[in-house]
Amino acid sequence: MSDDRYRPHIQNANEARQKASQLQFFYDKEKLQKENRYRVKGQAFPKTINGTNWGAFFLTPIWGLCNNTPITAVWFILVLVPTIGPVMAFAFSVYCAMKGNEWVWENNNWQSIEEMHYVQRKWAIAGIIFEIVAFVVIFALFMHGLNSIQKSIGF
Repeated sequence: MSDDRYRPHIQNANEARQKASQLQFFYDKEKLQKENRYRVKGQAFPKTINGTNWGAFFLTPIWGLCNNTPITAVWFILVLVPTIGPVMAFAFSVYCAMKGNEWVWENNNWQSIEEMHYVQRKWAIAGIIFEIVAFVVIFALFMHGLNSIQKSIGF
């Protein structure tokens, strides 16, 4: 009695290799592009990229426009919202600082991780200098206004 139910499906190793070579694999191209979007010349997404991008925090709209990250232009709109606008803009700047390294890695072509860190370090230094100068100018204007008020009152 020959019953096909009891017959082995693969008789030997040669038959197994032959069947394996006939298999076809289909890939979802969009999924592969999404998975490989963090590659630079064949390197996988570097874990050292995660962190705070201080250039994105201090100079949010300028940094975003110069680093091919147009979402940071939302900052201009948030500043214009009455009363809570500056608070929302600050919160958005914090968000940009947290996501900045990922965005800049995605949107630019870097030769290496070191190059990206070097450029972003310069942005951070420029942002800190800008904030210091802005603080000094605002403080000087405040003091000048205070002196003008005191003179007009007669102190």
